[in-house]
Amino acid sequence: MPAPPPRTKPDEPVAGAGSHADAGPGGEPGDAFPEARARFRSACETHLDFVWRFARACGVEATSLDYVVHKVFAVLRGRLISLDDASELRVSIAGTTRQVVRAHLRQLSSPRESFAQAQPRPAEELDNVAGLETKSAGELVDLILSAMGETEREIFVLCELEGFSTFETAEALHLSESTVRVRLSDARKIFNDVSARLRAQRFWISRPEDLP
Repeated sequence: MPAPPPRTKPDEPVAGAGSHADAGPGGEPGDAFPEARARFRSACETHLDFVWRFARACGVEATSLDYVVHKVFAVLRGRLISLDDASELRVSIAGTTRQVVRAHLRQLSSPRESFAQAQPRPAEELDNVAGLETKSAGELVDLILSAMGETEREIFVLCELEGFSTFETAEALHLSESTVRVRLSDARKIFNDVSARLRAQRFWISRPEDLP
């Protein structure tokens, strides 16, 4: 996947209807929870690139990434007060990112298009990729991920690219760990198959002229 471009950090928590993160004594605006503010700021700095990468790998277009990332942290800011464990926080951020991304993609599409987006791209469509010889490693990974179904792609990215355990991935995606293991095995097979197809195409394109 392409390297993340410079991005602005999500805004810090702000008071809203029913919010208490910025409320002082008696409900008046104030800075009653400086620890929550510091935790939110730390979460932004620590996990911003992860949220960007995960959203991009799950199909968010580059032009919408900043919007989606800000929305993820807007959802998270009310939860950080109760999330003290670093591993628990990372799992929560992954799960929230997945929910926001899916909602964003569905909102952009008709029901028929949304169903199509959730389906894997037929591997045969990757047999004649235009401009394959000039594509970057990140673009090739995007191509391979497009051959996976929505859930397989999410599991593969978390386990293989982001270093989540199968238990953490199951927690983040609200699946059983046995389901994650099965789907991860399927995703690895797809990855190996499509990688082989793309390598064969690259060899054919760059083959010596004296080969038939």
